[in-house]
Amino acid sequence: MTSTTEGPGAVRKALRVLEALADHGRVTELAAATGLPKSTVHRLLQVLVETGFAHSDDTGYRTGDRVLALAGKVLYRFDPAAQADPALVRLRDDTGCTVHFAMRFGGELLYVHKVEPDKPYRMGSRIGMHLPWHTSAIGKAVLAELPADAVGELIGAGDLPARTANSLTTQRELHAQLDEVRAAGYALDDGENELGVRCTGACVRDHSGAVVGGVSVSTLALEHDMTRLREFGDRVRAAAMDVSTALGHQPR
Repeated sequence: MTSTTEGPGAVRKALRVLEALADHGRVTELAAATGLPKSTVHRLLQVLVETGFAHSDDTGYRTGDRVLALAGKVLYRFDPAAQADPALVRLRDDTGCTVHFAMRFGGELLYVHKVEPDKPYRMGSRIGMHLPWHTSAIGKAVLAELPADAVGELIGAGDLPARTANSLTTQRELHAQLDEVRAAGYALDDGENELGVRCTGACVRDHSGAVVGGVSVSTLALEHDMTRLREFGDRVRAAAMDVSTALGHQPR
């Protein structure tokens, strides 16, 4: 019989635990997040600790130094965030807003870079945070440039979950707005992802022409109205084009 810490199945379980460690630190939380028995989670954590992929202390568990080392090696080979930084800094200075760069990783959209202005407040976003496809400006900017079948794979065919009272919750609403995004060249988020926060986003392409992510400006609703967010559209789109160029994209 294959043990809990051997075989392909165990590898998959260990990877689930390792991924969950990014957001959870206790065995009970990790078991709930992964759907694995607490005894299995505990045994896998011991292996991860022994190999340096996890660390334990009195407060619980967290990712270990080997995870950071591995991530560093990957980023050393190619760092899109570093390539995008000059364009993002220019956009921040031009608009006075927080600027984000997010990229697609399989079926997920994650922040990979963030540039903040000198303001008395800070946006709650962080590097590595997931963005919803249908309620974020970057998500909608990306969806608008994808084929219909790819959009369906990402958002499904049913009603969409609401994050705020302003969120789009039907396929009809979303696809109507995606038509507007295609026409304008940028997408808007009017408190749909987080109440009180507004964003303007545009998609980014890589050397192959594929849509790999997007750039956005984010601001408090108290600071900028939607007219101003629309005025940012051309600047956000231009910054996204600059980032695309930095990633090797050559418009035809």
